Amino acid sequence: MRFKLIYLYRILLFMLSIVGVYLEITKHGGLGMLMYYTVLSNIIVMLFTGYLVSLMTRVKKWESQTILRFKGAVTMSIMITCVIYHFMLAPIATDFYRLENFLCHYIVPLMFFADTLLVDKRKQYRWFDPVLWTAIPLFYMAFALFNGLVTKWPIPNAKDSPFAYFFINVTKYGWQYVGTMVAIIFIAYLFSGYVLYVIKTIGKKI
Repeated sequence: MRFKLIYLYRILLFMLSIVGVYLEITKHGGLGMLMYYTVLSNIIVMLFTGYLVSLMTRVKKWESQTILRFKGAVTMSIMITCVIYHFMLAPIATDFYRLENFLCHYIVPLMFFADTLLVDKRKQYRWFDPVLWTAIPLFYMAFALFNGLVTKWPIPNAKDSPFAYFFINVTKYGWQYVGTMVAIIFIAYLFSGYVLYVIKTIGKKI
C-alpha cells in the first residue's frame, strides 16, 4: 500500500512539473525561459521524478544510496528556487497569481522536498554531500554571469536582461553587491544542505 501511494504521488508530481514547465515556456517567452534558474531546476525535478517513477518498477533500485544522494542534490536545487523566489522575488513580482508561478515556485518544490523528507531512507548521505550539492546553483551562477557580461542573450520578461535576476546584475550594482549576495546565498544553501543531512541522518523515517 505504501509503495503504491508513493508511486501515485510521484506520478502526480511528475505531471505537475510538466505542466509548470510547459506553461512557463509557452506563455512567457519560449525557449528563452530556459535562461531562468526556476525553469531549469523544475526541468531537473521533472526528469529526475520521471526517472524515479520508471525505477519503481524494479525492486529496491529506486532506494539505492547513489540515487538518494543524487536526489539530495535535486532537492536542494529546487528548494533554492522556492526560497529565493518567496523572500527576494515574490515581493516585487507584478504577476504573482499565475498557475505556472505557483507550480514552479511552490507546489513542485515543496512536493519534492516532502518526498525526500518523508520517503527517503535515513543515513544515505555522506558528510561531504552538501558541499557537492552546491555544484548545480554555482554552475548556473557562472553561466548567468557569463551571459550577462559576454554572450548577452536577451532574457524574456527580465527587467535586468541580459541578467536573469537583479541580484546578479554586475553592470548595475557592481561586483561588491553581487559578490555579497552570492556569498550569502551560497552560505545559506550550504547550511541548509547540512540541515537536511542532519535530519536524514538522525531523524526518524515516517
